[in-house]
Amino acid sequence: MEIRLLNNWAIELTDFDIKKATKQDAQKIAEHVLENMVVVIRNQELSPTDELRFCKFIGEVQNTQSDRVKDLTVENGILRVTGEKNQNNEEGLFGHTSALDWHANQASNYERKPLIWLYSVQGSEGSVTSWINNIESYKSLPEDLKEEIQDIQITLGYKTGSYSSSTFFKEHHATDRPFNLVHTNKAGQTGLYFPFLQIFGMKEVEEDRFKYLLEKLKNHVLQNEFRYDHYWQDGDVVISEQWLSVHKRWAFEDMNKRLLHRIAFDYSEIYG
Repeated sequence: MEIRLLNNWAIELTDFDIKKATKQDAQKIAEHVLENMVVVIRNQELSPTDELRFCKFIGEVQNTQSDRVKDLTVENGILRVTGEKNQNNEEGLFGHTSALDWHANQASNYERKPLIWLYSVQGSEGSVTSWINNIESYKSLPEDLKEEIQDIQITLGYKTGSYSSSTFFKEHHATDRPFNLVHTNKAGQTGLYFPFLQIFGMKEVEEDRFKYLLEKLKNHVLQNEFRYDHYWQDGDVVISEQWLSVHKRWAFEDMNKRLLHRIAFDYSEIYG
């Protein structure tokens, strides 16, 4: 297994077969994810069993057996991301052809799983997903702005049209579940927890100042130097961290042919 830089921070692991990964291999890769935010592994041919085996080496996989997501599920832990309909005439998660704008997994949930696995099964060529590294964006903030935001807490939620047109998720603003805007992850990396399209407020910050800071930080993190664009090929795996990065799927007309498998999981096998 060798490491290739894709930009100044995202990495690709070459000459690696996930099916043959040991627990030690998987946990080393997870450490790269927590430090680099995005790890790409190409040219994989994986069964759902292979996918779950690898992720469970790293941590607990999110349960997908509830009635609400059963038609999105390949098997427990794996969701279909696709516009293709199943035998019950149901699309997968986020099957719309328009952009799935900048977001993080279940941003307002205290029990959220902070790692996301995406595996391209078929029909992905021509689609693009982008990630922002908010470790790097935080490092480059002016010191006076770092000081101002150091103790700010954000409140998050979902509104249809904010980052997706989907009505699958319940609209909400979790004012009782604040998160630190400046976050340090389990690997000791500090940056912004900034899923800006899901941020609806800042605790003890007046509305005008909230809007100003949100816009200023958004314009800062959207600079190209903090972004990695992944041009999908079938067989690609992308694993990302969801505290200090956010991601966006750009519009793609052939979502009814594109199928990704998605697993949300944590790093409990590494950090407990």
